[in-house]
Amino acid sequence: MVTRGNRRYHDRVAGRYDDIYDRPYWRFYREISWRHLKGFLPVERPAEAADLGCGTGWFGRKLIKSGFDVTFLDPSGGMIEKARALVDKAGKRGREHHFVQGEMEDLSAIADASQSFVTAQGDPLSFCKDPKKALRELHRIMEPGAVTVLSVDSRIAGVRSLLESSSPDKALELLRTGRTTWLAQRKEEAFPMKMFDPDELRSLLEKTGFEPLSTIAKTCLVHRRNEQWLEDPKQHKRLLLAEEKVHKLPWYFGLAGHLQIAARKHAH
Repeated sequence: MVTRGNRRYHDRVAGRYDDIYDRPYWRFYREISWRHLKGFLPVERPAEAADLGCGTGWFGRKLIKSGFDVTFLDPSGGMIEKARALVDKAGKRGREHHFVQGEMEDLSAIADASQSFVTAQGDPLSFCKDPKKALRELHRIMEPGAVTVLSVDSRIAGVRSLLESSSPDKALELLRTGRTTWLAQRKEEAFPMKMFDPDELRSLLEKTGFEPLSTIAKTCLVHRRNEQWLEDPKQHKRLLLAEEKVHKLPWYFGLAGHLQIAARKHAH
């Protein structure tokens, strides 16, 4: 289950969350994420879709524009209210949308086999105490044959960053368990998190009734420290195309902080 520290942090920053991430790098990151995701959207629409761990609802609003009725779900009440306000501002476009304060390990507010597509961006699976339970809930709400696209924190990147510490202990513990703590500025907002390696993530999906389809790393070539590269539109396009040439190749995964995986629920 999502911890109090996680909710406390996201409730506190909900009103300015989009401003925090309104940077060239994060816009590029979302663009990469969406371009991979949209290739797995069902052709037949209107259809039901869910944005789990929706935050302010950026991906859910994209789904509404793409012709889906969307359920927005997040453990933070502040985030849900911000998502609701932004959806109302953007307009319904003739689609239905629902807002649920909840988490991936308990999707009881969503009916069995009701979703034609589900995404979970912003790494909510990494914040689950029991990721397997969350994936079983995800499997329950999806139609047979439906696809989900999930983003998680990469264990490779976590270990790499911890190796810069004065002691190897935390890096070795993360390597062994995949577990670490999100380093909050305020002690009371720290919370545990799970980081995945690609094989572990694929294996967990297979054990919970999914067929992995495609894995990318986000982002391999462009990082926050060199986001000024993205300010020139022509160079932005060059970097976007270069990123998409390499981010499916496993030997580049170690350059990225996150993994994104598409997986299909077995039809039978």
